[in-house]
Amino acid sequence: MIELEDIQKRYVLGGETVTALDHVNLTVGDHEYVSIIGPSGSGKSTLMNIIGCLDAADGGVYRLDGVDIARYSQRQLAAIRGRKIGFVFQQFNLLQKLTAYENVELPLIYQGVSEKERRVRVGEALSRVGLGQRMHHRPNQLSGGQQQRVAVARAVVTRPSIILADEPTGNLDSKTTVEIMDMLEELHAQGNAIVLITHNPEIAARAPRCVHIRDGRLSEVEPGGSRAVEGGGA
Repeated sequence: MIELEDIQKRYVLGGETVTALDHVNLTVGDHEYVSIIGPSGSGKSTLMNIIGCLDAADGGVYRLDGVDIARYSQRQLAAIRGRKIGFVFQQFNLLQKLTAYENVELPLIYQGVSEKERRVRVGEALSRVGLGQRMHHRPNQLSGGQQQRVAVARAVVTRPSIILADEPTGNLDSKTTVEIMDMLEELHAQGNAIVLITHNPEIAARAPRCVHIRDGRLSEVEPGGSRAVEGGGA
């Protein structure tokens, strides 16, 4: 499903070139659950943005479902994001003036889904995350954990094959963190591929497969926690 081959990304900051991703190789199969762990500045968010078709690499090849995404226009990439990829972010990214229902409904409106179908799918998504009774609440009327649940519902309402979660528990207490992680594991059990970005070893260890990133380079982590293969590939 996801194939990154020799991916490179550099930025110019203050006249100096900074390497964010250094010849990265990564494959994530259909229905696989992978965590990517690394400290701040390691390149993990840059990697997430490239996987999510939010940014383009400077070099290398990214194939999604066997197709090199360099072939797609910006409009086609936007359609892919809306259809195949669901995003969950640390900051929730909910629109404060909209209710939970309206926040979850928004991506379906962009896709041109009928109002009748939207009602069914939004209701199902919010019920799935335990917020069926709070769908008409606005974000400021919800706890942080409930807001993240709305964000998860928004991510799955389009029925994507891939869920990209970027530090989804970073702003949550320990109890709510467990609930959100349980929810992601349930989505994986139901067939979604999950790519989870985190700096937290305990969160990363919950995934069946873990990849470490440091200074823009990847290394696979063995199930027991020890690092296996150093270098750009994973």
